[in-house]
Amino acid sequence: MGAVIFWIIVAAGVVTIDIITSNFLFVWFAVGALAAMIGELIGVSFGIQVVIFLVVNLITVSIGYPWAKKKFKKAVDRTPLMEETYIGRVMEAEEDIKDKAKVKVDGIYWTVLNHGDEIKKGEYFKIIGIEGIKLTIKKEGE
Repeated sequence: MGAVIFWIIVAAGVVTIDIITSNFLFVWFAVGALAAMIGELIGVSFGIQVVIFLVVNLITVSIGYPWAKKKFKKAVDRTPLMEETYIGRVMEAEEDIKDKAKVKVDGIYWTVLNHGDEIKKGEYFKIIGIEGIKLTIKKEGE
């Protein structure tokens, strides 16, 4: 009967770890502990119980874990960063932009890298991407 208590402790421990980490991995080990506990109750040796535990874990983790991740994975809509909302915006140049310049976007100055022809004051450019902490731009219509 001592092995039953051992398997209950193992099951409780892995369920506790799963609750703390909330990743649906360790709960499958509790299923293996339950199967090993049933093995103890029907009178198999502790060595066979360990084998039952390992085999059931292998099966439940390989089948149950991917299923649970897919089933319970919440589709979280990612909120774009402020600068990501700038991509695609067309703006008028306040000064000539050859390779690199400072541009005011929504009241914030950004360093921009021009990946196209030189942009003259008054011409329009489009923000096409982000490189590190710099916005990349191209002359509109290029």
